[in-house]
Amino acid sequence: MWHHGETITVLRPVGTSTRHPGDGVTEVPHTIDNVVINWAGTSEVNDRGEVVVSDVVLYLPSGSDIRSIDRVKLPDGDRYHVVGKPSPWRSPWTGRRPGIEVKLKGVKGA
Repeated sequence: MWHHGETITVLRPVGTSTRHPGDGVTEVPHTIDNVVINWAGTSEVNDRGEVVVSDVVLYLPSGSDIRSIDRVKLPDGDRYHVVGKPSPWRSPWTGRRPGIEVKLKGVKGA
């Protein structure tokens, strides 16, 4: 689909936590190839130091196995949470629906 897509690792939670989401939950990984990664980031400073909030949008091939409960490990090793529901995306130029759009958010330094 893309000539220079990247590989991501999807981390799917298995089991449940009674205290906090993600607390004591095992994650089962699987990879998705040929992904376009669009990085955007902001940073804020608070009284404890710098906090970096990163927003990322992924464009995945149609049929990719990703859900709103998943986390994603990008090629640089950073992990992000899926925000909202992964959804098909449509080209505004052709109307073609070549894949799935997924929004991610990551927070570091908090």
